Amino acid sequence: MAYIGGLSFFTPQYGPVCSNILSYEIVLASGAIVTASASTNPDLWRALKGGSNNFGIVTRFTARSFPSSKIWSGFLWLPGFQAPRVLAAFHEAVNQVNVHDSHAAGPMACFSYVQQLGIQVISVYLVYTKHPKGNKWPVCWKNSSFGSLWRLWSTCKVRTLTSAHDELHSVSPYGLRQVFATTTIKNDPATITAVHAAYCDAISLVSRVKNMAWTFVLQPFLPEWARKGDATPLGIGDGTNEPLVIVGFSINWTEGRDDKFVQDTTRSVIEQIDTVAATNGTGHRYRFLNYCAEWQRPFESYGEENWRFLKGVSKKYDPEGLFQKGCIGGFKLEVEDNTS
Repeated sequence: MAYIGGLSFFTPQYGPVCSNILSYEIVLASGAIVTASASTNPDLWRALKGGSNNFGIVTRFTARSFPSSKIWSGFLWLPGFQAPRVLAAFHEAVNQVNVHDSHAAGPMACFSYVQQLGIQVISVYLVYTKHPKGNKWPVCWKNSSFGSLWRLWSTCKVRTLTSAHDELHSVSPYGLRQVFATTTIKNDPATITAVHAAYCDAISLVSRVKNMAWTFVLQPFLPEWARKGDATPLGIGDGTNEPLVIVGFSINWTEGRDDKFVQDTTRSVIEQIDTVAATNGTGHRYRFLNYCAEWQRPFESYGEENWRFLKGVSKKYDPEGLFQKGCIGGFKLEVEDNTS
């Protein structure tokens, strides 16, 4: 079960979801139906673990499975003035809790400005994938700074995996216009604070947008997680052991006339964050594809070698470039000439 895409409650134990797919059945541009696995078309198998819809149409896949009981999870809801303490608790948890206990997933720290109410709210989602004794807070979270935060209320309890999924996604509104954008930083306190400051600075701009929900989420992604399971072309585990943080903006509004303004504002904020991170030496090239805006280039962020590998697989299995030029939607590999 994923948070969104390849990051799941079980990523600290087993790695990203895409690194646990044992085989794919895929229809190629030629019409041929082939299997991609560790022993059959292994290059295609690896490319599909993060390469999106650039190689064919996947009609079936087999995933690695494992036993799971009920889990402990829930939201902490906090007022906006708690932001400094939440940011500090997040930084501490990413450095400590997840490293020492693979059952502790996350945390996910979400900061939202709600235009209709004119307020900022914070929610933190915590997960522990091993059923704790006595249905109490798991020790790792109880002893973390999150355990002592003053909050409005908490929904944390033992529940089924389905219930946890439903609760997590209940905060995502339906029927509204939406834009995503993302960047990745190191788990550096000053840079995390700068991310929050960039979000806050934009509130005065976006507050005029009707039914605006101006939201960003901090989500850890440790390189050691990326190295679990089968090899992928994501490149996030290459060259660093430092904890990383995915910064994901998820913006909602109602009026089409505001589209360009919201998109331009979101891009400006991301670029502001990237500038600060570059100055601090705390940026990272990786961009999580599922959170990318249309102007971002996720495959380039995998690193030159992985990007070149994906282009090579595209040329091999789709030499005429059908899925580069004829398949609408999704991010493309920017293969200039697939027939050469």
